[in-house]
Amino acid sequence: MRPGLILALFLTLWAVPAAAQDPARIQSDVREGQRLMAEGRPAEAEPLFARAAADARTLWGDSSPDAGSLLLLRANAVEELGRLTEAEGLYREALAALERATDTGHPRRGWALNDLGLNLHRQGRHEEARQLLVRAVDLRAASEGPDSPPTLTSLNNLASILRALGRFQESADIQRRILFVREATLSPDDADLALTLNNLGAVLLDLDRPAEAETVLRRAAEIRSHALGDDAPLTAQTLTLLAEALALDGRLDAAWTMQVRAVEALERADAPIDLAAALSAHADLALVLGRRDEALAAAERALSLRRGHLPAAHPDVAGALTVLADVHLSRGRPDLALPLLEEALALTRASLGPDHVDALRILSLLGLVEGELGHADRALARLGEAAALAAAALPPHHLGRLATTADLGAALAAARRPEEGLPFLRDAGADLILRRGGTARAGAADRERRALRHLWRLTVTAAWDAAHAD
Repeated sequence: MRPGLILALFLTLWAVPAAAQDPARIQSDVREGQRLMAEGRPAEAEPLFARAAADARTLWGDSSPDAGSLLLLRANAVEELGRLTEAEGLYREALAALERATDTGHPRRGWALNDLGLNLHRQGRHEEARQLLVRAVDLRAASEGPDSPPTLTSLNNLASILRALGRFQESADIQRRILFVREATLSPDDADLALTLNNLGAVLLDLDRPAEAETVLRRAAEIRSHALGDDAPLTAQTLTLLAEALALDGRLDAAWTMQVRAVEALERADAPIDLAAALSAHADLALVLGRRDEALAAAERALSLRRGHLPAAHPDVAGALTVLADVHLSRGRPDLALPLLEEALALTRASLGPDHVDALRILSLLGLVEGELGHADRALARLGEAAALAAAALPPHHLGRLATTADLGAALAAARRPEEGLPFLRDAGADLILRRGGTARAGAADRERRALRHLWRLTVTAAWDAAHAD
């Protein structure tokens, strides 16, 4: 998966109502638990919320809305401890209690739907999560207003899930809507504004619009650095994305410096999931810069962190497998890359479906690996799958779509099928010319000029071979 995924949790402070018996201990446990959560101490908060929920059931019964709300607080703490499946059970129990005890549009149901959806999202079960977040948005918009903070929070989470599902333009449209409201209602240094800018920048990178992404990510980084400090995990997440934007724009040295800064900050913060994402991005850039030993170390560590802290079937594990396979391929070891890519493809398709955009890089690399291993037919089949997926999943003139088209054309030409490869090479060249017309910065322009020259040479060679074929 791509780096820097940010999730927003909505946790409201609420008062426990009076009851026939004294609820003082419940109120005390809730206040202390919320204080501990705010200080990043969920292990100490969780037993307090558990006791408060048990007391609430004793006082008011299993169908009490307060018992359901307390279960949500406990589930939040359990999830922060990384026990995702246990937290899911608590969220479902809380939602069921609230559905028994409250009216259809009660705001606490929206809270439960939101947090359960986020839990499933963190487990990599994105389509299930999307359905719950749609319900949460609808409920919150109806009960609290379409531009209320709870509704905007659920909209932000829905946008993050759509991004994970490869529905980039829908995600960007939602983030722009949120940004419009938050810019009109929040102070320029508000944390929620930085979150929206960060998430919009991330999806703009997915849409291959690095210049726009850089603009919004610089705003997000400035807000987070000022409010949280340069070493805060959220600041480092934004810097990782900003480094990607710089790399896509051809400013590789600046991107490297920023990535190193982000990785070091996440090391100090003990944030393993965010660190894994940053390390994968670091490995990718190290490959571009020819620093293969550093790429291997970063990619191996990223995979170890993701295997150690995520469910085995989580699609982000597939992302780490793919990066490591790419490193092995660059080091001349396609035999090591092949099983990693096969595992990554199976995992991605099982968790995200057969046509998810995350399979694109895996298929392209499988084509290259099979070619390196001398399996020409299998290589062409994989590259054909990649080109078809890119055409279906990415917008016109997207760099990923262009690259897969060019790869397929070049492979067909190399397999002595130049008449089949020529149309793909010409299409890729035409797309690159259109991209160059919209390129604003020198680094990207230089990169695309070199790519166009290479494509032109391949196309001329393929055209010659096609014209002189037996």
